[in-house]
Amino acid sequence: MPSARLIVDRDFAISDIDRRIFGSFVEHMGRCVYTGIFEPGHPTADAQGFRQDVADLTKELGVSIVRYPGGNFLSGYNWEDGVGPAAKRPRRLDLAWFSTETNAFGANEFIDWTRKVGVEPMFGVNLGTRGIDQARRFILETHGAHGVLGPGIKVVRPMPARAAAPSRQSDRACRSPR
Repeated sequence: MPSARLIVDRDFAISDIDRRIFGSFVEHMGRCVYTGIFEPGHPTADAQGFRQDVADLTKELGVSIVRYPGGNFLSGYNWEDGVGPAAKRPRRLDLAWFSTETNAFGANEFIDWTRKVGVEPMFGVNLGTRGIDQARRFILETHGAHGVLGPGIKVVRPMPARAAAPSRQSDRACRSPR
């Protein structure tokens, strides 16, 4: 009969662990952004509308890097809608979640929030419904405005929001070049 033996020695290390593996993402879904990290008027909100209780929990969890925007929201996101004065940003239908996106929280607010909670920012770029030139412009805009450029650039393979039925999405993903 085969057997196995496991020896655990907490003082034996193969290598250091990159802190970035303790990362997360922020998506405009449910309560993640609005009534989550950003809720002006909340009893714990600061002058920018960031909830201190959520900031404290983020620090307690030891999150090291956060990608924005994240998840399905990214597949239909226009970065231009989330920069500049919040009062001038357009309201849009978010095709991933079929909800109204106010764009009150965008790239500017994300950078401010990451500085507040002490995490490294990572920007996702929409290559699904946009293109490489739009991604380049977004990187240049955020770099110029905030002095941030990489390693936080995540390229997501094209997958427009609700582009295919779930069973077809997996077929398409398997055929996509890696």
